[in-house]
Amino acid sequence: MHSFAAHSFAGPILMIGIWVIQLLIAFLIYRDAKEQKMFAPVWTVLAILPLFGYLTDVLYLIIRELRSPRKTENPPASL
Repeated sequence: MHSFAAHSFAGPILMIGIWVIQLLIAFLIYRDAKEQKMFAPVWTVLAILPLFGYLTDVLYLIIRELRSPRKTENPPASL
């Protein structure tokens, strides 16, 4: 019976872990989209959606790279 109890919690724990990772990614997208002036709230909401979240993440990265570069207020330091 102990084995059954361990397996019954694996699904919810995995689901919560994946959702927490998706929230972290959505936060990073929000910060970057705001800096790039790319409708940050819309991208964030799309990134949080359970079914389309990871697809939105990939789409955001593609669109961000294809756009013309925007000047940001805090450019990265030179290496």
